[in-house]
Amino acid sequence: VTKEPIPVLPTVHYNMGGIPTNHHGEVVNPKDGNDDAIVPGLFAAGEAACASVHGANRLGANSLLDIVVFGRACANRVAEISKPGQAKAPLPADAGMQSVA
Repeated sequence: VTKEPIPVLPTVHYNMGGIPTNHHGEVVNPKDGNDDAIVPGLFAAGEAACASVHGANRLGANSLLDIVVFGRACANRVAEISKPGQAKAPLPADAGMQSVA
């Protein structure tokens, strides 16, 4: 250390976001020319989501803001679109198998 500097390579400081969402926290999956097409019933908030409110250079401290604001937005949207006791569509017998293939 005293004779030669330690080589330092740039890396990612804090990696956040990636799942595109709208302002309700609904996951967005562009489809058939509709950039705002949602995946029904799928929500994301906090560090997993990319709500595009802080830009690409946001800091980890903003993740608390994200989860408070967008977590609440998700809860409010779920309350709007669902009813207590509402039946869920049955899952196929092989549900989830594509994720391990």
